[in-house]
Amino acid sequence: MAMFPRSMFPRSTPARFPSLTSCLLLAAASLLVQAAPAQAAEQLVITYGPLSAGVAVADLQTLVETSQAPGALKFYLGLANLDPSLLRDVLMMNLAANQTFMAGMLDSDSGAELLSQISQVMHLPPASPSIAVLKTADPAERDPSEAENMAALKTALVKAAEDRQITLLEVLQHYPTEKVYLDAVKLLRFTSSLEAGNQAE
Repeated sequence: MAMFPRSMFPRSTPARFPSLTSCLLLAAASLLVQAAPAQAAEQLVITYGPLSAGVAVADLQTLVETSQAPGALKFYLGLANLDPSLLRDVLMMNLAANQTFMAGMLDSDSGAELLSQISQVMHLPPASPSIAVLKTADPAERDPSEAENMAALKTALVKAAEDRQITLLEVLQHYPTEKVYLDAVKLLRFTSSLEAGNQAE
């Protein structure tokens, strides 16, 4: 997996990859039970192998704005014995970038490679075949292609840069589908490779 120099993304606050890994993976583990239906229209669906659970993006926004985890989010973070402030810090970590810079960078070869890597971690909803579809040889639905996942992520990143910075929460809020999926297994691999690259510098 290709690495990218940290100078490509100027940050207004230092990146803390160990916190990113531990916080999101602990949150994923805590959410890998059947969650109550989210009230908000948009959901972050965390998957770990065949398991999945969803949390409302609106609840994540509430955590950022008030430092309090509402409802089900508070319960599941409690199960993982995870301080909500750690997840809040991850959601607020930001890159200083405007839309022009972000669009141009993502159109470059290195930007396309980065999109490809991240879109394997954060991606469009997979196909949800019904029992009827499973009985046919020609399913009506298909999983999104890599190009479609990359395009969705690029849209979210460029829109998130409208305020001249990009946070994880903003990327989730601007993702162009009702649900966005986060693969915890691939997240672990990706952040581990980033940490290894940083230590090698």
